[in-house]
Amino acid sequence: MDSVQQATLLPPTAVPHPGEVVADYLEFQGWTQRDLARRTGLTPKTISEICNGKAPVTAPTALALEKVLQRPAHFWLNLQRQFEEAEARQLYLVRSAQWADWAHKFPLREMRKLRFLKPGQTEVDALLHFLGVSSPESWDAVWSASRVAYRQTRKFATSVEAISAWVRETELVAAELQTADFSDHLLRASIEELRRLTRIRASEVMEPIQKICSAAGVAVVWVPELHHCAISGCARMLSDRKALIALTLRYKTDDQMWFTFFHEVGHLLLHRKNRSFVLDNAADNLSDQVVDPEMQRYESEANQFAADTLIPPAALGEFVRKKSFTNEDIHDFAEEIRIGPGIVVGRLQHERLLARHQGNTLKQKLNWQLAEDDDQTWRQ
Repeated sequence: MDSVQQATLLPPTAVPHPGEVVADYLEFQGWTQRDLARRTGLTPKTISEICNGKAPVTAPTALALEKVLQRPAHFWLNLQRQFEEAEARQLYLVRSAQWADWAHKFPLREMRKLRFLKPGQTEVDALLHFLGVSSPESWDAVWSASRVAYRQTRKFATSVEAISAWVRETELVAAELQTADFSDHLLRASIEELRRLTRIRASEVMEPIQKICSAAGVAVVWVPELHHCAISGCARMLSDRKALIALTLRYKTDDQMWFTFFHEVGHLLLHRKNRSFVLDNAADNLSDQVVDPEMQRYESEANQFAADTLIPPAALGEFVRKKSFTNEDIHDFAEEIRIGPGIVVGRLQHERLLARHQGNTLKQKLNWQLAEDDDQTWRQ
């Protein structure tokens, strides 16, 4: 027996139609339906349909019954409301049984492990509650209306369900953060202060980043990546007054985290009027892997913004000409330009001036830890 049949065979609702109560009153009074019709001024057909559960008790009917049967109108209207709610829930059970296949497209087990979903609910109910929608059709309408610009590449296998679940969690986390109204000017003015944070322990920068950015109207959140998501971060305007930057720690080192952060800042400052919602998957190669050619330009511009913000081009050029990239040289250069040394290592590796295994001791490693208070935190 499938789930649809099981839902259909559920016991009838225990909530009676108001007509059953009306019929009980008639029996008690020794009246016929026609007697009640005369006393209320309603037609015999109306009384018959109410008593047989085929017609609702409306407000005028409830007022008429109030006078004749000596029970207030709200009593009859409450009976009607309770019956309709129970009937709607019964119909929902039948419909929701058909949504199981849709729900299983989402990474439910992983979402439960990360506490995205509330316990004590069915899979479908928990998912709908989390997404803030009433049906799969509603979810599809909301997701389509969000106008997400996603740097899709052929390199990563992705799932729109996993992506939308991650996006929804970033919204819920951001909703808990109070921010000032978004200000392009204040965000630009905060860049140097944010850049200086690269020099402190990466596990301690979450709160300072959030504080600085919230003053410019940007909520910054960290949400673990889901499988088949292939996302390193996103930048979006939640409203005209609030922006969001969300990060995943996908590559688990401070250089990648900071580059992604400033990449998303670049999207907000450079592209928000054309692309108000951008998801990034941090592919190193932006050439033939990018499916959407227009996104290639936006991504290249955001990459350049992040690279130049973290390490000024002139300073990098002068350092590279020395052709000496020992850990001590890198540390001294990072001190000179007042930036974390791991970021310099990451840039030199990207430029292929260092091999991928060189200099990594100067990077800070990051990972997720699920705290007892249900918040996700990251640490070294």
